Amino acid sequence: MFKKESIVAVLSLVLVLALSVNAGAWWIFGDDEEKKNKVVELTFWHGMESGANNKALKKKVKEFNQSHPDIQVDLQSYGAADDAESKVMTSVAGGNPPEMMWMGPHMTGQLAEAGVLAPVSEFIKNDPSFNKDDIYDSLWKVSSYQGKIYTAPFEANNLGIFYNKDYFKQAGIKELPDTWTEFIEVAKKVQENSDAEYGFQVPMGTGEWTVWNWEAFLKQAGGEFLKDNGTKIAFDSKDGAEALQYWVDLVHKYKVAEFSQTGAGYKTGALESGRIAMQIIGPWTIPQLNKTDLNYGTFMLPKQEERGTSLGGENLYIFKTTERKEKAAWKFAKYVMSADFQVEWAKKTGYLPVSKSAMNSDEYQNFLDENPAVRTFTKQMKYGFARPTGPAYPGISSALGKAIEKALYQRLTPEEALENAAKKGQEALNE
Repeated sequence: MFKKESIVAVLSLVLVLALSVNAGAWWIFGDDEEKKNKVVELTFWHGMESGANNKALKKKVKEFNQSHPDIQVDLQSYGAADDAESKVMTSVAGGNPPEMMWMGPHMTGQLAEAGVLAPVSEFIKNDPSFNKDDIYDSLWKVSSYQGKIYTAPFEANNLGIFYNKDYFKQAGIKELPDTWTEFIEVAKKVQENSDAEYGFQVPMGTGEWTVWNWEAFLKQAGGEFLKDNGTKIAFDSKDGAEALQYWVDLVHKYKVAEFSQTGAGYKTGALESGRIAMQIIGPWTIPQLNKTDLNYGTFMLPKQEERGTSLGGENLYIFKTTERKEKAAWKFAKYVMSADFQVEWAKKTGYLPVSKSAMNSDEYQNFLDENPAVRTFTKQMKYGFARPTGPAYPGISSALGKAIEKALYQRLTPEEALENAAKKGQEALNE
């Protein structure tokens, strides 16, 4: 039999070994294992479809990784943005979302309600080195839900009209249209007197792209999306019907527009090939168009009762994971919002800076002087409509997208389509 002293000695040795393993066992496994454990790996989902913008993103992420050897960001594409929401929600339901995501702010409320986001407001509160006031307040508002900031602005944009300058010259058009009526006249003139098959392209499809475009025309007609402090649907109004009827008339009454490829109204193939003379799109497409032979220009969306555009841009979502990963993700978020990143990113991609220091910098102002097509969008920012960020918005948008499609195909009148969408949208708000 073992003596009592021997048993104590053996147990002591086992305890020492156990503690050593729990502490990392550096004396057994060496420094390599310890260094590996110090590197924080972050998966970053994005939907950057433009080749030029994708290249720019890879470059900036590489620079971050090189300057932060203890953090490594791994880029992964989720594909087309309109198809991404279901993938995101599936990953959340399965408990395996990415550490970070590039996405429009419209999912903020839905993901905040799900309790899966690490609120940016908490990082700001605990980081005195970050200057929150340098970021435009309007962008913080669309990054918030119920008074708390949940996501970080990545870039800003809005919608305008890109047009073929050569076609306008062929048609003898010297003044750009400023109103809905003038826009119809110009679309007709350029279609009849140039090589364009159609003057314009109306977005088609039930996805968020179509809805986001139409929201700009709703604002131009003087309409509201929600009312009573965001508790009631408001787009099923006379103004809403007027905005949707305008789209219908461009195609069916005046016959100066075609429908875009379903679900792909943001693609510029028809503009680049010369099939259409004008298209609604945003400044992010400029780097891609600059690689083509298209002689293009831009102008602000035409007005009706008032001027209006839809504010856009993507945000950086930080998902709840571990404290270490969340802190690393906040470092990346600060890098993205820095003036150095924003100026270079804006120049490379056509997106607009989210910070005042970047927007007002000599470098960026010189860039605008050299690229007047971009300045159209900086001027339009003050007329922008920001999509609601509440959890009901995806459901409202889905119902509205289906309604818009039915009206465009003339299966329902604009009034009927919007009334149906409003009922479903109100149900989503009431849940």
